Amino acid sequence: GPVDCVHGDFNVPEKLEKALAGAESAFLLSPADPRMVGWEVGFARAAKKAGVKRLVKISAVGAAPGSALALGRWHGEIEAELKRLGPAFVLLQPAYFHQNLLALAPLILRGVLPGPMGTARLAMVDARDIAAVAAEALTKPGHDGKTYVLTGPAALSYAEAAAVLASVLGRPVAYSDTPPAAAREHMLAGGFPEWRTDALLELAAVVRSGSADFATDAVKAVTGHDPIAFEAFVRAHKASFR
Repeated sequence: GPVDCVHGDFNVPEKLEKALAGAESAFLLSPADPRMVGWEVGFARAAKKAGVKRLVKISAVGAAPGSALALGRWHGEIEAELKRLGPAFVLLQPAYFHQNLLALAPLILRGVLPGPMGTARLAMVDARDIAAVAAEALTKPGHDGKTYVLTGPAALSYAEAAAVLASVLGRPVAYSDTPPAAAREHMLAGGFPEWRTDALLELAAVVRSGSADFATDAVKAVTGHDPIAFEAFVRAHKASFR
């Protein structure tokens, strides 16, 4: 059916309240940014005032107000405020996205998958699976108050990901384990802001520690279908790696 579009503004809570009027459920996802706590908490307060009954928030694995990671801390502070505010909430905590590797396509085309991940495995998940879980949580009962940690079917090291890329694309792709200091230089030279560079290197340090080496069954439990494997993601995006 037809969809009504309304415009809000994270920086103007009154506009958000007007935009949210009449909505039963709301999906909360802002860009990763040092301002995101203010943006998302403002959205949650506007949603409560507008009578929204359920908020589904995209958070991150390990979110906690006391997290050593900036992104984990920001998400944790927002989660704490959602719990305090009171409308029903559902928290989706994905790990690293398969789609993050699309940004590395120019290097993958040259046969290199770079990253400061060491030999550790990480629980990547496909953004399409996150969307499928969010759709269920927004529209079906039984999810309120729950936190779902979302991963693909298995954790994967960058070396294993490079091998899958090589196999599916039919060309050599090798993992280049980049020292964190060199990765920082590359990111800053590539125009990344300092806060984002630091946040990504904090995340990479968590991966190297081994604490991202796990998989959950949350995608299947909520949607009824198996999560998309990395190989299926590469097959679906072959054109982007050419």
